[in-house]
Amino acid sequence: MNHLKGIKGDKEFEHSVKAAYKEFAEEPMDENYRHPVIGLISGGRVRRLLREAGNLKGKSLLEVGCEAGYVSIQFKKKGATVTAFDVCEPALERFRQKKESAGITIFAAAAQKIPLKDNSFDVVVCTEVIEHMPKVEQCIGEMARVLKQGGKLYITFPNEKLRKPFYPLAQAMGINTSIEDEVTLYDYKFSYILSLCRKHLRVEKKFSWPFFLPLTRFIVAKKEAMTVITAPS
Repeated sequence: MNHLKGIKGDKEFEHSVKAAYKEFAEEPMDENYRHPVIGLISGGRVRRLLREAGNLKGKSLLEVGCEAGYVSIQFKKKGATVTAFDVCEPALERFRQKKESAGITIFAAAAQKIPLKDNSFDVVVCTEVIEHMPKVEQCIGEMARVLKQGGKLYITFPNEKLRKPFYPLAQAMGINTSIEDEVTLYDYKFSYILSLCRKHLRVEKKFSWPFFLPLTRFIVAKKEAMTVITAPS
């Protein structure tokens, strides 16, 4: 399934897709997770996400912006039924080639127009993706829409102001941070993303991680169950 056709022609969106292709070609997160040093931070973020999500057995989960599937696979191992999408076809192809991808529904789509039904998932995860997303308010609205009542959204994104001074060190360790200005398109403020989440969901947690060097912003938000109003007897 490829659901990108419906929004092609939007220049800002097409620019973000080109950036996604460039990042996967030159600085894929799939390799960062396995880096002996950088992987400690990236992998730690995923472990924190898994801890926050708790028991996932029997739950339906959507990963928004899955790249080559590292995060989706970790959630599958915890018992979730996983669906995942991204705008970068080469990344999705690598994901499909992994034996661990068996049982995961994988397709190309954009977060601005998620081709899935309302109230479909117990959990939606979007980790280190919104900094690449134009029209982020629309994306968050779409993530909230596909959540079931009582479901939870987990978002992480970089504290870019703090991360930038570490780019030369990461570059020296073999991470191609020289392309960051081309692929990290937006530096969203924590307060702004929180305000967008609160338009649709109840924010349960907000924190920066790790506490000694807050490189990553975390948000956990819940889709409140609808209040049922009955006619007076």
